[in-house]
Amino acid sequence: MKKFKFILPAILFASLQIAQAQKIVTGGSSSTEIVCALGMCDNIVATDRTSLYPPKMQSLPSIGYRTGINTEGIISMAPDIIILEKEYVKDVVIDQLAAAKLKLVQVENGYSFENTTEKIKTIAKALNKEKEGEALIENLKIDLELLKKKVAASSEKPKVLCVYNRGMGNMMVAGTDTGFEIIYLAGVQNAVPEIDGFKPLNVESLITANPDYILFFESGLESIGGVEGALKIPGVAQTTAGRKKQIIAIDGVKLTNWGPRFVQAATELFELTHEISNE
Repeated sequence: MKKFKFILPAILFASLQIAQAQKIVTGGSSSTEIVCALGMCDNIVATDRTSLYPPKMQSLPSIGYRTGINTEGIISMAPDIIILEKEYVKDVVIDQLAAAKLKLVQVENGYSFENTTEKIKTIAKALNKEKEGEALIENLKIDLELLKKKVAASSEKPKVLCVYNRGMGNMMVAGTDTGFEIIYLAGVQNAVPEIDGFKPLNVESLITANPDYILFFESGLESIGGVEGALKIPGVAQTTAGRKKQIIAIDGVKLTNWGPRFVQAATELFELTHEISNE
């Protein structure tokens, strides 16, 4: 009896150690954040260049960015599991990882609450964290319902122009199917709904759209000198957003990656674009 009394706990302990020790490589900020939200941030041994949150991800070895990611860089990390967003790396890399018989999980990256929950379920199952995944989804549902109530209680429906830029030389406005679809959860309108994808910022169309707010990534707004820099963009001063200096910014990854922080981003946008009652 003594033999079994001591061996059985030892087996369980060893199994627990193996589960906790699995090394993870992620590709895509949304997947990385989900792994962390499930409590396995410390198991990530390498990730891609878009995975900036939590901040400690930035100190990990990088596997690169999208088409620049190669098989050797991933395999060199000796991962137990690789989690990638579909179409994030070249097909040849996927084929080579499969040939190496490495455990690979791919998730569809879309722009909806339903897609986010599916990503969480898929990753949670792969990591044996189903209970944590269910809890995460439930919390997102609660937060989303709270936001919906705030939106429903507001009579405002301001127009927002979403801008993606890197300095003054590359200014693009976002239409549909861009990741900026999160704005609709925040109770605002897209100032250019007729645009599909991203288009270069045009002075005439900017003035015609006449947005109430202009939304930047925080890094993008910083790259042009903040609000004062944005007001110098041709056409901005002729818009409601320009006249009222309603130039706003949110962390770009949080705003567009539809990861576990997407409700937080939508709530932040709501608060930036609506009069909030203190009652």
